[in-house]
Amino acid sequence: MDTVPKATQNSPRPNHPSYRKHRRDFTRQILLPILLVTFIGLGFSTLAIYSAVRGHAGVSLWADISLIWLIIPMMFLALVILALLGGMVYGLAKLLGVAPRYTGLAQQYALWLNQEIVLWTEKITQPILSLKAWLGVFSKTQTGTRRKE
Repeated sequence: MDTVPKATQNSPRPNHPSYRKHRRDFTRQILLPILLVTFIGLGFSTLAIYSAVRGHAGVSLWADISLIWLIIPMMFLALVILALLGGMVYGLAKLLGVAPRYTGLAQQYALWLNQEIVLWTEKITQPILSLKAWLGVFSKTQTGTRRKE
């Protein structure tokens, strides 16, 4: 089953200058470097396999060179991660040197705000609860649970 609609199968490709430039740039800037690196990699792998099969003394040399090329990028990545980690540790140490003063102050304000909220909540709800209590005295229905006899 074709996934391309029939209208696009028969339509000609655009031939304007920008499309031609795009195709040329795609070939030169994307396709050519990928193919070149692939062929170089295949060449080195073929050379390594050929040397290993022949029992050539240079196999160890090529293995060492390959390990160097594998380890160097990982070393740079590890150095970047180490630098980031060191920066985070330094920043946290500075922050912890300043933080206790401000966290204590923030805690005092939070406790004061809590007390104010409790005080104003009681002031607002007290008249309503008093009114309900007085209305409950004068009403005939009791709100308690009754015992079934």
